[in-house]
Amino acid sequence: MTMIDHLAQLIFNIYEAFTVALYVREGDRLTCLSATTFAKSFEQTKDIPIEGTLPGWVVKHGEPLVIPNFDKDESALGYYKNHEGIKSFLGYPTEGNGVIVVDSKKKYVFTDKEKKILKSFALMIEEELERTTKWQDREDVLEELSTEKRILDFFSQLNQSKISVPEVLSEALHISGGDFGFIGVEKRGKLNIQDVAGAGNYEEIRKECHPTESIASFVMEGGREMLLPLNSGYLREKPLFFPGEPLKARQFFGFPLVADDVAFGVVGFVALYDTQLKENAIGVLRNVSSLLALYYTSLWMKEHLERLKDFDPVTGALQFSVFLALLEKMIKRDDRFSLISVKLDDLTACNRAMGVEFTDNLLRKVLQVVKYCTGSKSFVTRKSGGHFYVAVKGNETFETRNMLKFLHHAISKSLSEEKLSDMGNKVEIAVANFPDDTRDLWKLFDKQKETKFRKIID
Repeated sequence: MTMIDHLAQLIFNIYEAFTVALYVREGDRLTCLSATTFAKSFEQTKDIPIEGTLPGWVVKHGEPLVIPNFDKDESALGYYKNHEGIKSFLGYPTEGNGVIVVDSKKKYVFTDKEKKILKSFALMIEEELERTTKWQDREDVLEELSTEKRILDFFSQLNQSKISVPEVLSEALHISGGDFGFIGVEKRGKLNIQDVAGAGNYEEIRKECHPTESIASFVMEGGREMLLPLNSGYLREKPLFFPGEPLKARQFFGFPLVADDVAFGVVGFVALYDTQLKENAIGVLRNVSSLLALYYTSLWMKEHLERLKDFDPVTGALQFSVFLALLEKMIKRDDRFSLISVKLDDLTACNRAMGVEFTDNLLRKVLQVVKYCTGSKSFVTRKSGGHFYVAVKGNETFETRNMLKFLHHAISKSLSEEKLSDMGNKVEIAVANFPDDTRDLWKLFDKQKETKFRKIID
């Protein structure tokens, strides 16, 4: 497997794609150099035309192309023999008249952020393609390719959770010829050392670096790599991390971790003795920093998306499925609770008259009012439109009824402030109680429907 193949595999893993392929231009056709795919109908040996295909459009115009909701005829892709149900497409040009294509069977998985991340891969692929055409010293090139292949293998395993970040750092440290390596990541505006590798036990270094004074912080704050020679005077004047640190750096290679042109961390390699760091490894170490940045960016993006899945994108309320799961747990524990329904009528008319943005802001305001009135321990979901459900522990006691009156008054007041007083007269609230009304979850909702959302405000 070549370096290009490993890059294609790495892109495939990071983007959780259906197909990743690299094409280069030959005349008026595109030839596939490498591909990783789940598709049995992918035709890797078949050249595809420049004209009339999306990969050809990217090469012809030299511009990235993102289609988050792919609804075109798949023949526009050019590389599938049969229909595969592609829902998203991302293409990025390479300087050598080539293109990286990534597609998925999921909608809206590719955005401008993924396009920027793919730019780093494009640069690496361009460098690799250029390098393979200029083999002046075959043995050196083969050694370098072997090293990068090993690194890419490590990152491929890292993305599959087969190895850890410290293991990747240890391999990169071996390539650098150094004695000590570290990875630092920004937290609350300061650089924190979170992973170390190499000689000695430097667990005490796992803390915040001295801001503005430490060399490691300089790399992150400046967003530029720092290559200090053996016995550098700068290393004698400034601490690597903080004054009184338990090591004496004699040479240092530091590379920023960058995402969207913003440095968020640093990976560093240190010589503690007379053996120098390998200058011919700088290119590989630079690529390691790029891959680490991509790994962390991908990891945080996935964590962020996992959190977002539980919440309504418009209001921030719980998704209805999550809300149902919470109710089921409460029922299993036999917790007494009230299920409250809050419905705004004429929301469609408001949307048409005032616009989507106004209506979305209104829904967010109503959610805040509902949370305030029902307490911090209540659970709120938006089922659809202006229809909210709230779960509040306890019975339909006198206090609960007072809370509902207060809720109706507060929502009506908010609508009045938005000059929607007519809607305030159409705020409908209903309630059902577990287990008094029923012990069945769906019958609780039916119990509310029986009231036809009558106002329970006396």
